[in-house]
Parts: sequence; structure tokens; C-alpha cells
Amino acid sequence: MDPAPFPPRGNRIRRVASAFFAIVVSLLMLSVTSAAAASATISFSTPQVIGFVKGDDWEPDVAADGRGNVYVAWAHFGDVRGCDTCSDPAALLQVSRDGGRSWGAPKPLNPFPEGVDATYQIDLQVKVNAAGSVFVAYLEGKDTVFQRSDNLGRTFTRPIAVNADVKNSWTDKVGLAVRGEDVYVSYSIAQRFFVSASHDGGETFRSTQVNARSSDYSWTLTSGGVVDSKGNVYFSWVGIHQSGNALGPQDVFLTKSSDDGRTWSFLNVDLGLPPGPGCLEFSCAWDFWGPQMVVGVDAADRLYVLYNAGETDRGPPRMWYRSSADGGTAWTVRVTIHSSIGDRFALFPAIVGGRSGEVHVSWMDDRTGRFNTWYRTSTDGGRTWSAEIQVSQFVVGFKYKNANGFEFTYGDYYGIAWDGRNAHIAWGEGPDYVGPGNVWYARSG
Repeated sequence: MDPAPFPPRGNRIRRVASAFFAIVVSLLMLSVTSAAAASATISFSTPQVIGFVKGDDWEPDVAADGRGNVYVAWAHFGDVRGCDTCSDPAALLQVSRDGGRSWGAPKPLNPFPEGVDATYQIDLQVKVNAAGSVFVAYLEGKDTVFQRSDNLGRTFTRPIAVNADVKNSWTDKVGLAVRGEDVYVSYSIAQRFFVSASHDGGETFRSTQVNARSSDYSWTLTSGGVVDSKGNVYFSWVGIHQSGNALGPQDVFLTKSSDDGRTWSFLNVDLGLPPGPGCLEFSCAWDFWGPQMVVGVDAADRLYVLYNAGETDRGPPRMWYRSSADGGTAWTVRVTIHSSIGDRFALFPAIVGGRSGEVHVSWMDDRTGRFNTWYRTSTDGGRTWSAEIQVSQFVVGFKYKNANGFEFTYGDYYGIAWDGRNAHIAWGEGPDYVGPGNVWYARSG
């Protein structure tokens, strides 16, 4: 807090003001020292491989219930050991019962996919509600499907297509938001985008097209969602004006519903962002390094967003942070979440809220000449931050790793979870877009 301006003259007033100023400075120094000490105590475990050491594992998400149960879900390319009927790629889950220190074996979520189109499972999201039920959503062929477990991930219900009430077409991307027995799943079909809502824990779903005009964007992709304590639902999106070659401006925005998903409003966060750089040298798909945004919410219903975007067409992406204290009507000025990284790339945001004012963020950048996964946290809504902590580490036996980091960001996104005491991060690393790559996990402690 800035001290009040001092009167220009008056010895007694000057002495009081000087004393007051000294106290303020002392408090500020104590605050900075405390923040530095707090960040100095944050460390992460040595990363562990999730899935299979030989790969090929892609694009993880992670959830934790605060009772020691941690869940990582991802897509596995190739054969699944012991599952001749699994699709390729297949949706897999791995569970820890001791807060992420040790892990059970990977297992398929749906080892018996049905229908001629159910040839692959990808784009997984996983959440846990306060009761400990586990929820997953992912793409299975042309459909976006949902499953739940009420026994800590040991068994799951059969998949249900949340887009069954929408005209038959191929869906893309997946977002999942859960609070209690209210479940919301976002997905897109080319220019149209939808949220499917369930208020019976996922037994039945009803889809709503969010955009009235499908001509606004050539392609729209979701990255996840949250539900606040009042039941307001938010999903994050990027709107691409010209698909295929990712030319032209792109928009990042939220959609919000305050009536259980029946109607939706738009909350613009940043419009007219430059298209991202290409990465043909890694055999990437179009717009792989284009703008992407994620959303989090804390216990006081403050919204947080983190997104990557350059400042010039195809220029180096930065990782931007903003917050809103009024449900997305007004936003703080955007700031970069990382220190200066020159012309290096910051990509793939991950975010989760905690207690009031608490937010945890992660991203990847190649400041060392190779990519690494980074983490920061704030307890005052983003006014101050902990030090930047490198989560990824060199581990022998993986050709895409060296002392500087890993070669390529393996997956369109990755996940972060907060269990009230520890942050859990699961991310992908590989040699290039084609792979094979691995899913890695680490926890704060």
C-alpha cells in the first residue's frame, strides 16, 4: 500500500512521517523476505514416467482429491499390453493412492469400444468432485464421451456420448467441469461449439449450441472449464478466423452460464491475437503453437486465465496472465507470468485455483535452448508470485532429454491439480510431434 503524501514542512510531522515510512519499509521488506522464503521452500519431486517407458503416451491431464488419490489420464498410441480389443490410440488411466509417490499399473478406460467409428480415443480430461467420484471425458471416434467412477477409479461406467442429441458429425477437443453431481462437457463441431450439461451425475446429458452464428469463426477449440461456488460455469476457448493455415487474428474468450448450462454469454479476454509460429521442423499440425487459454477459479470465486500469444504475427509466444474479481466483466491488465526469455517460446498453459487469492500456474518454454516445464504460485491473486521453478528434469535413458531439457512439447495441452497441500503436474515430452514420447509426473512437497 502506498503511504499518504507527506506535508512539505513541519518538523514533528516530518519525524512522524519518517517513522511511519520506516515502518512501512520494514513491513514491505518483511513481506518480500517472507515471500522469498516461502518460494524457497517449494520444490518438486523427481519426475516419474506415467504409462510406458517406451511410450507412446500423449497429452495428459491430472486430478487429485486431497485424500491421497491422484489420477492421470492420457492417450496411448500403439498396442496396450494385455488388451487386444483396445483402440489405437487408447484412453488410459493410472492411479496413485499415496499422493503421487507410487503408482499402480496403467489401465484402459474403455477396452471394448463399440461402433465402426470408435477407432481412437484421445483428448482426455479428468476431474474429481468433493465426494471423491472421478469423472473423465474424451474423444472416441466421432463422439465426445463421458465416464465416471464411484470407487476411486477401480471401475468406470460405460461411456455415454454427450453429443448424442446433436446432428451426427465429428466432434473435436474436450473440456470438462464438475461440481457435485453437476457435470459440463464442452466440445466443438467445426464452426459450431457446444456445452453438454448433466445434473444427475452424468446419467443423462443435454447439449446447447453456445454460438448463435457459426460464421464468426472458421474453427473453435476448447481447453477446459470450471464451476464456481455459486454454480456459474466457465469454459475457455480460442476462436480461429482462418483455419487450415492459421493465418489471421485469433481470439481467446470465456463462455459463462448462470442457469445450469441452458444459456451462455461471452466474456472476451483478448481479441485479435497474432497467429502462432509454425513448427514444421517438428512435423507439427497447423496452429499447434497458436494461442491457447485455460481458466481457473479460487474459493472466493475469483477467475484466473493463462494464455500464450505472440506480439507479432508468428512471433515468439509469451505466457500472459489476467484475473477478474467480478465474474469476468472486468479483467486486470495482462502481464507475462515468466521472466524475460528473449526470443524464446512460452507455450501450453496450465492453471488451477485454490484458497481465496491462491492460484497455481504452469507452462513450457525453451529459454535454455530446449523445452522445460515451469511452475509459479501466488497467494494474493497474482499481485506477487513465487520464484519460477523448473519442474522437468534430466533423466537418463530418454534420447530426447539432455541437461538443458527435452526436445519437444508432446501433446496439445497438459494438466495441473491442487489438493489443498500439493500441486500435481502431468505433462508430455518427446523428440517431435510424431514421437514416440512419454507422459511425466511430479508433485510439489
